Amino acid sequence: MSSVALFLSLGGVGYAAIQLPADSVGSAQIRDQAVTYRKIRPSSVGIVRANTGQLQVRVKGTCGAGSGIGSIDRAGHVTCNQSLPQQYGTTDNTAASVGATAATVTSVALPSGSSYLAFANPTATVTPAKGVTTAQQVTVTCKLIVGSNTETRSTTIETSGVAGQGAIGSIPLQAEGQAGTGSVACTSAVAPITGVTTQPAAPTVSVTSAIDALQVQ
Repeated sequence: MSSVALFLSLGGVGYAAIQLPADSVGSAQIRDQAVTYRKIRPSSVGIVRANTGQLQVRVKGTCGAGSGIGSIDRAGHVTCNQSLPQQYGTTDNTAASVGATAATVTSVALPSGSSYLAFANPTATVTPAKGVTTAQQVTVTCKLIVGSNTETRSTTIETSGVAGQGAIGSIPLQAEGQAGTGSVACTSAVAPITGVTTQPAAPTVSVTSAIDALQVQ
């Protein structure tokens, strides 16, 4: 009897191993770590057998110069975004003897097809004429031009009255505009000194500025 029982026991195990009903084995019947990648035959699982809602298929497509991959959908298709905004700028340029007539301090070409946000920080230096020991007030007005848009600001700079000693002032500017030309242009005006019959010689005004324009669209 014991031999028969052993035979039936072994026979039952063998039957269960090779005659499992369809859909009878799930995650509850598989021991953790029992199935690993080493037990899956290479190339035996493809997209037809895989749940594409849980897997990322091979990436398709590339992005051109000046752009990068922003997203990838489940089908592997890429969406390209501009990687970095284009930047256009100039180094410092000096316009000597800025007076009543506007003088262009610096300029840069802004390519078509985009709009731009530009920054500039003109620095004006007022130098008294030789031998002048009277304090003088100078108003310096600068324009930042971006395409057809303009921002204008002024600052008043006063000299100390010490012979040969100048004074400095800055004018931060910001403007947004379309393609075309970005430039900084400045003028200066000397305030007359009250109670003085003969006005001292006008000081020399020079302006230094650069432009930093960022592509925003």
